[in-house]
Amino acid sequence: MHSISCRWSPKDHAACRSVRWMGAIVGAVCSLNAIAVTANAVDPSTVLSVVDENAIAIVRIDPQSFHQLPDAESAYLRLAGNSLPEHTRKAIDPVLEMKDLTEAYLLFSASETSQVPFTRDPIVVMSADTDQTVAVGDGGDGLGQTKKVGSAMVAGNLARLNFDRLGKPSEARKVFRAAFSALDPAPLQFAVYLNADRRRSIKEFGLADLERLFPIDTNQLAEVDWISGAAYPAGAAGIEFIFHVADGEDASATKTAIRKSLQERISAPLEIQKSSDVNDRTLRIQLGADAGSRQLQTWSMEARRKIANARLRRIALGLHNYHSAYSRLPSPVIADKSSKPLLSWRVALLPFLGKAEYKLYQSFRLNEPWDSEHNRPLADQMPDVFAVDASAANGNRSTVAIPVGEGLFFDGDEPKFRDIIDGLSNTIMVFETSDKHAEIWTKPANPTPSQSNLDEVLGGHFGDEAVVVHGDGSVHWIKPQSLGQSLWGRFTRNGKEPYE
Repeated sequence: MHSISCRWSPKDHAACRSVRWMGAIVGAVCSLNAIAVTANAVDPSTVLSVVDENAIAIVRIDPQSFHQLPDAESAYLRLAGNSLPEHTRKAIDPVLEMKDLTEAYLLFSASETSQVPFTRDPIVVMSADTDQTVAVGDGGDGLGQTKKVGSAMVAGNLARLNFDRLGKPSEARKVFRAAFSALDPAPLQFAVYLNADRRRSIKEFGLADLERLFPIDTNQLAEVDWISGAAYPAGAAGIEFIFHVADGEDASATKTAIRKSLQERISAPLEIQKSSDVNDRTLRIQLGADAGSRQLQTWSMEARRKIANARLRRIALGLHNYHSAYSRLPSPVIADKSSKPLLSWRVALLPFLGKAEYKLYQSFRLNEPWDSEHNRPLADQMPDVFAVDASAANGNRSTVAIPVGEGLFFDGDEPKFRDIIDGLSNTIMVFETSDKHAEIWTKPANPTPSQSNLDEVLGGHFGDEAVVVHGDGSVHWIKPQSLGQSLWGRFTRNGKEPYE
């Protein structure tokens, strides 16, 4: 049976952070296995040939089957949103949109530095027969560089691949050949290899975050050298995992501990495949439709929260960088010489959000209104960072807002940090607003919070919680109903209210 393999880069300091990312991939619930080579499918041996020693995980997607899943959106959020950067998700988007694509593989590699646990973008492997391959690998807004390798097309940052070493035997390929051969194909599949360095890091640092993404205690995870899994295996609702206990560990005791850990975390019945062979180091766990659906929902909410955190941190960093450049924050609106509002503060912030956003900024005519013949089409190109909830279909309407008004953070045309008498860490600078109050992101309009309308303006995407950013750039999840009158004190910048 053919399979795919990958391996972690043994960087101790990156280890702890990398496993958090691994939790996101585990949240994607995938596995790899023998796959028949059909039209627009990839020869598994070709995928193996482009896996080098830096690979840490590989995800297989069947776009056609994926879009038939009843909760494809939440499954996609787990795959793309938990801890992966937005541009990684943008690399996945065009793959899912390719109507004639039977399957694609995403190869994730370890970073060369300890500060960044994994590379920003995956390498994508598709069939060279796919008609749309070149379009998504154009080097612009697509997947990046392309290279034909055997019967496959490889796209992405190919400088990360050492083509001279591709296809040579390695322990990682051997381990993952077993991992990917253990499960039948499914719309979403994965395999992850925890080598000795990675397991040691788990034991030393512990990972509380991972326990929320993966239904197993991290103490047991540190004794597992590979994991594979599948969402909707054989077309049936549910999730399936396989754990392989590392050599040197007591396989029987570890498998018992994993079973206990899972049963404590998931109340729905589990199907556990037991073996009478004392030398069997694998444990197969199946979560049926009830348990699987419940876990999918948990992972989906975690993904949405992490995306919101990441996007609002970018907004906060952009605002701070803007203030560093101009000694003030952007005006709530871009106006002409007669003070007529033309464009939103979001347009002014674009150069401080990234290269793609700066490129978009250069397309605007700042002396024309947002709905001019030239600027109006640009409103349909809203950057993801201005949508707080990745699962919402807001189109060009932003759910990221700033408090504009007398006594609020953005009071006047040139607000400055020094004006925040109550302190940056005590005052709300950015907040999540509801879909009802979302504005077209380029339009010079912003919901104005007041003591009487906070229930309507604040929150709306995460149940009884709302996400806000304080002036110091810190992201906070709050429950507005429980804060009462003190909530308004967080919005005012010089009210001198006691902070709760």
